[in-house]
Amino acid sequence: MEISILLLTYNHERHVRKALDSIIMQEINVPYEIIILDDASTDDTPKILWEYKKKHPEKIRLYIRKINSGHPTKNGYFLFSKAKGNYFATIEGDDYWTDKQKIQKQYDFLERHKEYSACVTDLTVVNEQGAEIEMEVYKKKDNHVYTLEDFRSLSEPGMTITLFARNYFDKDAYRIIYQADKMMGDITSYMLMLLKGDIYQLDEKTAAYRYVCKAGESNFNSIHFSNKYRNYIQTRYWIKLENYVRQYQKDFEFLPMSGVIKNTALQYPIMPVLHLLMQSENRGKYIVQYFIYKFLLDSDYLLEKTEKCAGQNWRKFLKRKKPIVLFGAGAAAEEYMDKYAWKGNIFFLVDNSEKKQNTSMKGYLVKKPEEVLKYKNKVDVLITNKNHEKEIGKQLLKMGINNYYSYCSMQSARLRNKLARKLLGYYDKRVV
Repeated sequence: MEISILLLTYNHERHVRKALDSIIMQEINVPYEIIILDDASTDDTPKILWEYKKKHPEKIRLYIRKINSGHPTKNGYFLFSKAKGNYFATIEGDDYWTDKQKIQKQYDFLERHKEYSACVTDLTVVNEQGAEIEMEVYKKKDNHVYTLEDFRSLSEPGMTITLFARNYFDKDAYRIIYQADKMMGDITSYMLMLLKGDIYQLDEKTAAYRYVCKAGESNFNSIHFSNKYRNYIQTRYWIKLENYVRQYQKDFEFLPMSGVIKNTALQYPIMPVLHLLMQSENRGKYIVQYFIYKFLLDSDYLLEKTEKCAGQNWRKFLKRKKPIVLFGAGAAAEEYMDKYAWKGNIFFLVDNSEKKQNTSMKGYLVKKPEEVLKYKNKVDVLITNKNHEKEIGKQLLKMGINNYYSYCSMQSARLRNKLARKLLGYYDKRVV
């Protein structure tokens, strides 16, 4: 058997005929098989599959689950394990191929170029009705060659509907696929292929990927799982993949790992994250990064943790166009005016101290806090009182001002981010 075509379906009754017809229409001059797995569809998808099975009994092997696995990655593993071909191609029940020569072209290419483990093609993205959508779904390489170095960015060489690959999976230990996250089986598969050879991107459209987002009938690649532990689970999985690749390439590291560790540092308790990072063969570097993020960027500094504080990004604040009312006529206000009065957007100041009210500071009038209400939706309130930020924040909320900014908090966050970047750059060069 030369080629195994692997089709995965779930509640695809409206589109599966188009997918099946696009497979049947393929003009292939070598022996091939079609293996179909339905993950316990609740619509008429199984009925349609049996109809095609009866028409093409010599080509189609059909497996229909009685209980939904809820795990697309494990379904993919099942299909790989059943494939007898030297090559395989993958497709889902609501996508379809548009070129009758797709499989033959890719087969001929890999037969001529033994140095590549797989090849992909370009595609068209369509909506549920089949209308074309302008959407970039993968990064195209100028030289068409996707390598293990490219994989470090956790990008993919193409959509799996266009994939045609050598079947290494009957020869190697690959249970890591089975242990993968629900929606990360494709990444694992590409990793295993890249360890055998580069992947070539053919520059022609041979398929249509249907971008669907309706619950219960979406194709598996369109589904997004919202889970408060998802970042933690993904970090664990990426560490597992890194460790696997490091058996072949000692210094391999995913480029986004720094950002991934930052997210886990800001979201989860210390001990579970440390336990997770200790599993990495790159644990020294990652633990240093974690502590930098945890203790420099996850500070409980005053209003940085206040629910209604409008923002802590200093650069974005400086780009705002609204007039500014400074709340607090003290040293912080004076510092702000010395640095930024040239922008010309300071409207006036307010202060709770009666002694300061109705006076001026650097040419700006100091008023009662209640004066802000006259301009409630027309100004930005910037708290410039370092010692009473929380109290002033609560005061503003009582006044009905739900969005405000904190000068001292933003400055603190800016300086700590700057320090974190320097430390991360230093340890990135020295910790392995």
